[in-house]
Amino acid sequence: MKIIVNGKEAGTKDKGCALCGATWGEYYEEIDGEKLFFCCDYCALEFVNMVKEVKKRTNWNKIDELIINGNYYTGRTCTAKNEGKEYKYYVKFNDEAGIDTFKELT
Repeated sequence: MKIIVNGKEAGTKDKGCALCGATWGEYYEEIDGEKLFFCCDYCALEFVNMVKEVKKRTNWNKIDELIINGNYYTGRTCTAKNEGKEYKYYVKFNDEAGIDTFKELT
């Protein structure tokens, strides 16, 4: 899965956390068969919850590309891509890494 966080490629230790782009930390999570880097377990859990929600709403088996803009405080405006299709949404997480707000964008 190609991941762009606030304009920069992410998801590896060198490039940054797959959700927030931070380079500190040492947490990895396997998602759709790929080992992705996260700065902490909270970012990993938020990312997993977000990907599950997108798959549930789109009926996609996987996401080819995910573009994430924003942060924890303001929420994130995202575009997920799969086989030429796009799904745009806004997501904000709560203090337990769960989804607080999820809105489809047109």
